[in-house]
Amino acid sequence: MNNKPDQPRTDRLLLEIEHSSIIPMLDNCQKLLRCCLTEDLLLRVLDHDTYNFEFSRYDGMISKAEYKEYFLNFPDIEEKSITNPGLKAHHIYYQHLFDNLELYKTRARELSSKLEQVDFSRQIALARKGLPDELNMPVLRYHFSIGIGPSFGYVFKNGMHFDFLHIVRDDISPEILGATIAHETHHVGMNVLFDNLNFEQLSLEEQFYLFFAGEGLAVKYCNNAQGVISCAINEGPTNIGLDHFSWEYLNNDFDNTMAQFQETLRKIRNHEIDSSEKLHHHIRNYWMKSHTESQQPEEIPGLQQFRLYSLGNDIWGVIHDSFGKEVVYETINNPQRFPEIFNQAVRNIGREELQI
Repeated sequence: MNNKPDQPRTDRLLLEIEHSSIIPMLDNCQKLLRCCLTEDLLLRVLDHDTYNFEFSRYDGMISKAEYKEYFLNFPDIEEKSITNPGLKAHHIYYQHLFDNLELYKTRARELSSKLEQVDFSRQIALARKGLPDELNMPVLRYHFSIGIGPSFGYVFKNGMHFDFLHIVRDDISPEILGATIAHETHHVGMNVLFDNLNFEQLSLEEQFYLFFAGEGLAVKYCNNAQGVISCAINEGPTNIGLDHFSWEYLNNDFDNTMAQFQETLRKIRNHEIDSSEKLHHHIRNYWMKSHTESQQPEEIPGLQQFRLYSLGNDIWGVIHDSFGKEVVYETINNPQRFPEIFNQAVRNIGREELQI
């Protein structure tokens, strides 16, 4: 009997892959350029399940009314006049779309073939290899559309979304797309784990550690990320699907980032950060900040990944490197043990000064 240990248990996994809104939306682009697109035709496509999924995810950031206004007036819009940050950050991709519409129509017809090259079963196996062996995955729903916002891929509620304008770029190989699909699939598994944790009963310090686990472990296990104190987990290419500039910038800024991590812990322990609201505000404004230190807030963010990714990879990844996957997930289920486990891991690599 020749069992292959890394083969996925796909016999009990349900997959749904949806990309039927893309060609109708490209038709709307064509009609808009010919001055024959009506609001009703646009809204008919925007009522598609995938777009309703997107607007739900971007709730409070990009509304259907804002997007409709943006799209219908696109030929006359200048980037500097766009006030919505999400639409502004994504505008460059719409410019390329409208300037190369026939190319995108060709790539839409080729999309099914490109997705076959990715081999979803293999990417699911990669994600599952970086999750607890006993974890039961839910139905995996993959949505592909002409995106409305800046995210290349994300998980929301019971589904994953991937922006067609990104995945068909010349520099997005099947390997890069595969790593991204594995990354988002890993998030689905992590959400199952997090749903079983009662965050309200966790201390702010324990919550803080867990904020770094989702993105950090996804890039560790699925993108083969090379960190500063965490090593790439597999041989071969590293940082697959991660933006080269962003990852280099973040790794080079490790000392400042780690100092901020220790300073945040000091504030939590001294009750200067004394509520979930204050902690979430801090996470959003530093750890999820997509601007480089030299950028102004009104500029298009220069980072495609942010510090939750890079430091998450390092602080959780170094635990994996020292003790293995089982200890990583034991620590996630018992986050009060994080300082003890992390401190031992950094001592193991001779970086005692990083202890918390």
